[in-house]
Amino acid sequence: MAGGLAARILRAAVEEGGNRREIISAVGLDEARLRNPLSRISGQVALRLFKFLQMHFNDPAIHLRLGQKAGAQSFSDFGYGARLEADLGAVIRARVQVQALRQNMVRTAFYADRTPPYFTWECAPDLCQDYASIVEFLVVSFAHLSRQVLDEAPLLPSIHFRHQPQFNTAIYEATFDCPVRFGMPQTRMEMLGRQVFRPSPFANQPLFDAAFQNYEEPSKWALSGKTHLAVSYFYLASELDKSPPTLERMAASFGMTARTLRRKLVEEGMSFRDLLDRVRQDNCKLYFMEDTRPLGEIALLLGYSDLSAFTRAHKNWTGFPPSKR
Repeated sequence: MAGGLAARILRAAVEEGGNRREIISAVGLDEARLRNPLSRISGQVALRLFKFLQMHFNDPAIHLRLGQKAGAQSFSDFGYGARLEADLGAVIRARVQVQALRQNMVRTAFYADRTPPYFTWECAPDLCQDYASIVEFLVVSFAHLSRQVLDEAPLLPSIHFRHQPQFNTAIYEATFDCPVRFGMPQTRMEMLGRQVFRPSPFANQPLFDAAFQNYEEPSKWALSGKTHLAVSYFYLASELDKSPPTLERMAASFGMTARTLRRKLVEEGMSFRDLLDRVRQDNCKLYFMEDTRPLGEIALLLGYSDLSAFTRAHKNWTGFPPSKR
């Protein structure tokens, strides 16, 4: 499982009232891995995380609630831009591609040409019951994504799970608002075609293109051998809204000293401070194009302590304050 996905689950657990420090300690999570969007945690640790959360909250169904809260919330979350696609079907296709980067414990596929359209989750048959909580979390997160994109509840004809229920089936049906069947040949969620292919009220092609263009140059850096510069860009882009980004913290996530990382970044053409400034400017443009958030929120999402710090930075970039953009 990607460290970024584990970090989202942990963030959702804290929003539910969980104790972050206690969860991390009990599960054996590594803060550096959680901060690094390119890191991975083992399947065993991922399973331990879900099992501990059930005990921590004294609720065997806690993962269903977390699946409704652990979605991408800003451009610092990988995959957030996918919800700007033309319709729910396009959003789902984009997110299915992202799934391969977020985790490889469960394989996801979308069948848009079927009647009704549906998508599936598959794991090794002998791990079906062991992975039940993870699979259910993924299914409910896609159902919640559908609700966000449609701006209304998705109309789900039915949901099938290969595994057996972990608690009262009424809880599942209340969560998904549709019939839920267990012990089926495959795990699948059916949707109505008229919802899947209806134009999305949140579609924004220019912003979608801009969000993915942000990663084009760092990808070229990686291909040209500037791997530290590329990985640092992705790290900073994902970390901006979570804690003040520092060279020391980033270096620790990469398993090296700050001095070594500083030297490698300069050798590849950019200082840490200049790279951080570049990431902030790139993301600032996206939030201005999105045009839905107050300046104070944008300042926090870009990693500034307050609006005045953001204002000073914006003046340095452009010569005028963000309120005059």
